[in-house]
Amino acid sequence: MIGPLIASLKDFVSQGQLSNAFKTFSSIQHYASSSGSFEHILHPISSLLLSCINLKSLPQGKQLHAQIILLGLDQHPVLVPRLVTLYTRLNLLADAHIVAENSNILQPLPWNLLISSYVRNGLFVEAISAYKQMLNKQVKPDDFTYPSVLKACGEASDLVLGMEIHKSIEASSLESCLFVQNALVSVYGKLGEVEVARHLFDNMPSRDAISWNTMISNYASRGMWAEAFWLFESMQKEGIEQSIIIWNTIAGGCLRTGNFRGALVLLSRMRTSVHHLDSVAMVIGLNACSHIGALKFGMEIHGYADAGYVNGEDFVSSEEDLEEMNVMGNAF
Repeated sequence: MIGPLIASLKDFVSQGQLSNAFKTFSSIQHYASSSGSFEHILHPISSLLLSCINLKSLPQGKQLHAQIILLGLDQHPVLVPRLVTLYTRLNLLADAHIVAENSNILQPLPWNLLISSYVRNGLFVEAISAYKQMLNKQVKPDDFTYPSVLKACGEASDLVLGMEIHKSIEASSLESCLFVQNALVSVYGKLGEVEVARHLFDNMPSRDAISWNTMISNYASRGMWAEAFWLFESMQKEGIEQSIIIWNTIAGGCLRTGNFRGALVLLSRMRTSVHHLDSVAMVIGLNACSHIGALKFGMEIHGYADAGYVNGEDFVSSEEDLEEMNVMGNAF
């Protein structure tokens, strides 16, 4: 009897028919109550809760939360994270915090969801507070906890806690985790400890594009352009893919340091590498052109901007063109 009901509930959930799904769930509850067996009720509740999350349905979600409490399943390790997700998805972070705080399960997932939601909403002090509560409840952080709370430390200018977290990471098995290492490089750079960030960067067991971009951004944010330029060139030599943001950062650095020819050369290389020049690159190009009187290129950029194009086609077609206009120069 209960098998067809569960199958029917699955169908309603997959079709987004939440009202019919809840009616079917009531029948499942009635059957379970009359038979005295609740062993098959967990999966329907979990499916319904996931549907409430996907449809951002608060009334039904709260109704289900109440049922979960009545059934004594409010400490279940599958349902607690989903309840936290329900409330964070609807930006009801206080409710999500209560669910995590009242939970006795020792897995970090509910706290990770809460902390990352606080960070995503710019509530960095609250994220740090949630992290401390997590530790007080003897919940062990994992490789998803640390990047979020480290970002919160950086945004809240909390170097002391950042260093404490660094020590905790060193004492754990997560010291070589790439995501965690990238977060450490970022937070030390954000807090002005660029030398520490560089030491960590140099000693990483492995690096990805985020590692390089983060370290270059650290230098750029402090106006340490020589170091940023050198690292950018090293990144290219190693064949690491560079995002358009980092290209713009370095081109902007050329502009700031008065190397206008270098900025245009870089934009030429950027067009070849990423096949795209966005509005930021165009502004940099226009500024560089205005400083060295490169009227032809300036007019081309202006024309593309007026037309709404940002793909950079035909703009600074080659470094040879720059050389012919006597604007060729060493970028770094």
